[in-house]
Amino acid sequence: MAKLEEAVGRLTAALEQLERAVGDSGSSASGGEAGGRIAALVAERDRLAAEVERLERQVAEDAELRTEAAEAVRAALGDLRAVAGEQGGRHG
Repeated sequence: MAKLEEAVGRLTAALEQLERAVGDSGSSASGGEAGGRIAALVAERDRLAAEVERLERQVAEDAELRTEAAEAVRAALGDLRAVAGEQGGRHG
């Protein structure tokens, strides 16, 4: 989850930079320089958005795997209890 939060934070920062760059481009002396900055920021935003999506998919997959593992552990514990109960009945 920390990686996801970090990626979201970086995405937010990149979007804020993009908004500032777009706002500054009107007053910039060099339109080409601002255009290059905007293009770089848009590329970074897109990269971060893709990373956030990947991390969200991974988090969902990890949660699914944890659920499956918990169910398997519960089933194994149930089996062990049943075996222990059977053995206790034989010795008693």
